[in-house]
Amino acid sequence: MGKKNNASGFRPKASPIKYNRVSPTTTPPTPNGGAKSSPRLMPILIGGGLLYITATYVSMSVFKSKSDTTTGRTHDHSSHDTPVDGNFDTAPVWEKIAKDYDKEIDWDEFVMGIGLMRRWLIGQAKGDVLEVSTGTGRNFKYYKDDQLSSATFTDRNEGMLTQAKSKFAEYAGQFKKTFVEFKQANVDHVHTLTKEDNNGRRHQQQFDTVVDTFGLCSCKDPEQALISLADACKPSEESRILLLEHGRSHYDWLNRILDTNVDKHVRRWGCWWNRDLMELFEREKVKEKLEIVKVYRWHLGTTCYIVAKPKTSSS
Repeated sequence: MGKKNNASGFRPKASPIKYNRVSPTTTPPTPNGGAKSSPRLMPILIGGGLLYITATYVSMSVFKSKSDTTTGRTHDHSSHDTPVDGNFDTAPVWEKIAKDYDKEIDWDEFVMGIGLMRRWLIGQAKGDVLEVSTGTGRNFKYYKDDQLSSATFTDRNEGMLTQAKSKFAEYAGQFKKTFVEFKQANVDHVHTLTKEDNNGRRHQQQFDTVVDTFGLCSCKDPEQALISLADACKPSEESRILLLEHGRSHYDWLNRILDTNVDKHVRRWGCWWNRDLMELFEREKVKEKLEIVKVYRWHLGTTCYIVAKPKTSSS
């Protein structure tokens, strides 16, 4: 019993224990009350959007290839086994589709983001502007009146130009300060356009900006067209040629789809969608006339956004 009492009354003197503080394994609370940081959604959204657009483009390319085949067999009784060469006249094709052209391609351009590309490109137009292959006037809404002095819209096809003139009434308010005119002209001869001066004499028209959206795929001689665009520019370092075109892809498997169906596509849409557009800028005659300032390629390389400038004596 005595031992028990002694044990209960014993109080050893405790010595301080030294230890190192261990960092907590759990994440410390954040100033906003402990909520976990959310993942960055913008890169995911952008990547998903690009993937969607690319997948949509490929699907549409295949679909249109099959659609063109079916449409051609249904409405055109000419021989579809005869290859279409560079001498094929696309004028009747454009006359035929002019009235329904916008309705036919509105959805295609929307899902592929072509409207955004047009806005990005046309927003750079300034001074005296020439637009070739105007078509039905799908670029009207993107011009900035305060940047323009004049705007000349041309197209080879009378039916398409008629549609453009009719549509222009919707956008005339955007061109209040700009002198606007429409002329029927072939893209590879626009450098021969003339204007009359105050004395009644005619002189070559030259421009600060030349615009062509999806026109090189339809013209007979795209090399000569580029040379003509360069010759239509004012001989200045500030002059620009703005191009939004489509052609061959980065990938052979997609090029095979374009090549296989090009004849049917030309008969249906008047467009050689398998032309090697970037190769055109490597040709000697073109290199003598213009140089690329910047280029972007979209939709597996088939859509080319190009800003070029004419070569001057100083350059």
